[in-house]
Amino acid sequence: MSDLSNPIETRETILIVDDNPVNLGVVGEHLEQHGYQVLVALGGEEALKRAAFVGPDLILLDVMMPGIDGFETCRRLKADPVTSDIPVIFMTALGEIRDKIAAFEAGGLDYVTKPFQIEEVLARIGTHLSLRATKQRLALQNEVLAQEVVARRKTEAELRDSEEGFRQLFETAGDGILLLDTHTLCVADANRRFLELIGQPGEAVLGKHADELPWLSGTIARSLDRLTVEGALQLPDCEIAGCDGAPVSVDIVASACEMKGRRLAQLNFRDVSERKKADAQIRYLALHDALTGLANRTMFYERLSGEMAHARRKGGRVALLVIDLDHFKQVNDSLGHLIGDQLLEAAAGRILACLRECDLAARLGGDEFAVALSEIEGREQAQEVAERILAALKVPFELGGQLAHVSGSIGVSLFPEDGESPRVLMRAADTAMYGAKKSGRNGYKSYSHDLDVPGERWRILSQDVHDACARGELEVYYQPQISLQSGEITGLECLLRWNHPQEGLISPVVFIPLLEERGLMVEVGSWILQQACRQNAEWQAKGLPPVRIAVNLSAQQFYRGDIVQSVREALRVSGLDPRWLELELTESLTLDDSEATVLIMQDLKALGIALSLDDFGTGWSSLSYLRRFPLDRIKIDRTFVRDMESHDGTAAIIQSILNLARTLGMDCVAEGVETEEQRDSLLRQDCPVMQGFLFSEPLTAEGIPHLLRGNSRSA
Repeated sequence: MSDLSNPIETRETILIVDDNPVNLGVVGEHLEQHGYQVLVALGGEEALKRAAFVGPDLILLDVMMPGIDGFETCRRLKADPVTSDIPVIFMTALGEIRDKIAAFEAGGLDYVTKPFQIEEVLARIGTHLSLRATKQRLALQNEVLAQEVVARRKTEAELRDSEEGFRQLFETAGDGILLLDTHTLCVADANRRFLELIGQPGEAVLGKHADELPWLSGTIARSLDRLTVEGALQLPDCEIAGCDGAPVSVDIVASACEMKGRRLAQLNFRDVSERKKADAQIRYLALHDALTGLANRTMFYERLSGEMAHARRKGGRVALLVIDLDHFKQVNDSLGHLIGDQLLEAAAGRILACLRECDLAARLGGDEFAVALSEIEGREQAQEVAERILAALKVPFELGGQLAHVSGSIGVSLFPEDGESPRVLMRAADTAMYGAKKSGRNGYKSYSHDLDVPGERWRILSQDVHDACARGELEVYYQPQISLQSGEITGLECLLRWNHPQEGLISPVVFIPLLEERGLMVEVGSWILQQACRQNAEWQAKGLPPVRIAVNLSAQQFYRGDIVQSVREALRVSGLDPRWLELELTESLTLDDSEATVLIMQDLKALGIALSLDDFGTGWSSLSYLRRFPLDRIKIDRTFVRDMESHDGTAAIIQSILNLARTLGMDCVAEGVETEEQRDSLLRQDCPVMQGFLFSEPLTAEGIPHLLRGNSRSA
């Protein structure tokens, strides 16, 4: 028998699939530091070949890649018997619920959204590798047991030729063996291993009728008349009282033999307690969330489907609640992922406390939970549960000596009114949940067909946004940035607009998420960068005064688009001096305080361009990254400028930001200035630059030369 307790020490292999070499290098370095062997693939096709050839223990898979995307790559991995059992964790900048659903439907086991903390990734990798190792050990144990059964039967056949040989096998067997007279159903003999197993002397069982032995049910006894000398019968597993009184799980194989004219049934009892525990652990891990202990997505869909089928037969109703924790990301980013995990566990406990025993709660992933309410009378009862959950979540969470405040947004759907299948019902509840978020969060909304109207528009625009750039529907507008002291134009910010052929100008709030969801931001962002550099160089060639031109970067461009090479190429083709180009980074992007982020920023600065931090103060601002990152400018978000006259506290925040920028040697731009009062207040606080409708709304390229010529005269 193989020694399963001392496996050969090997390094577990992880295949990272990402078309961005920077991501591969950073993640791979951390994994190697923790003892993993790391392989890389730069796209889906390469990943399929390497996975089939190497057989890695786990795959980290990006979604947005040239050629086949991550979803299709995962589907092909799962369809190939050679790679089907390799666990896949998606790592992507896509964070929408529909992307997560697509990932799980493709066969992925987990989903990590960029930017991420490496500690979280390592924890998830460890969990899935442990689960896979447990499954493999169980499969190996089953294979060894099967081989032993074959060998045992062969040996038994050889030894049964003599009574002496049979007695030797009987006494030395590793299994507990019980002999029953098939005619009287009384115990004829029991070997030493069997008596050790039950912790009783031989006289306690010898001569006993099968009905007197609690672990030999009538069903087992009656099945013995089906035995033949040539065959064996696998009887149902059962539990017997062990030597310490604790139940012992055994499986029983029955076979027949002839001895001194008596026909005997030989029952081989094998202790399978450890195997049962391993089976139970695997079943539990496969159906439950490892962090909260709630049902996972797989178990939830199975139970929900069963509840809906029961309600359909009985003419009843089932309610589905989808719960998303508001502001959980800020807690995670500010207090750390350990506190974030504790918050998720505590939130799961509070949700469970609001439910009946017949209800089911699940964690779908991240900070998303779901609840199935069975045997309810109507929508009002589901709404009452939603109100109880909201009230429970509003109470502050005390975690690690710190208080964390979150609320919830809940969507409610009802079977059969809102959907006839689990997926349709889930989609309805998810739509209602997003409606609750748009209504201000910390509330619930019941599904209605009116909520599908925005969803249908989203679907249509999602199709139309493809090739919008090639069709000439995307345009770059420019908004001036003005010196508050001199009134001169110091820069221009590029703003993307979509001129839809049917709907006209569509708000960036609508179509920018569409571009990101469809993985088009790298392509479109590169086009904007080229347009901005070319246009600025063209204005300067016409003798207009040079000004900085600022281009916004998305996280997808920054981490996946080889942004350094894109900027270098745009400057080379346009001939623009790098000092006249500025890249605006979002605050959420800089929250990923990793070496990769710093290296990319340093490489960009080495080109001679400027970097600014957009919308400062709207997220979880950190002095540490302001000192750590090579930034030139901070942009004060328009919400602060809007409220500065009506809220004294807001004016104080702006003054603090300005003081901070001066201390760190940075410039400052106030966005969204629309009134004379706002301008005068900023001037009193020595804000150097403003931007907003007070001076000019965003203009097409044709409207800028006139302003720049005026800029030249005022200088």
